[in-house]
Amino acid sequence: MSVNGIEITEIQVHPLKKTDTGNHLEAFARVILNGQLCINSIRVVRGKFGPFVSYPREYNRKEGKGYQLCYPITKPLQSYLSERILHQWKTVTA
Repeated sequence: MSVNGIEITEIQVHPLKKTDTGNHLEAFARVILNGQLCINSIRVVRGKFGPFVSYPREYNRKEGKGYQLCYPITKPLQSYLSERILHQWKTVTA
């Protein structure tokens, strides 16, 4: 399956060992698109309404703000990436 010609060719999910019960971070993921673009540091986070995917951010400590480095612009691509990453996360942690 692909969305507008973008296809996930590889997903790697690395679950974290839970040592802190207050930590909502569940795993890190790495996605390769069309065998040509790698996105690292995608996070699987357990939220109030269930797990969700969070994309890489860079934080400016002086301003106290975070800036997204990359993210899907369209809703279909965001849904496609989230579904595939969360499915892989559930498979790895089952």
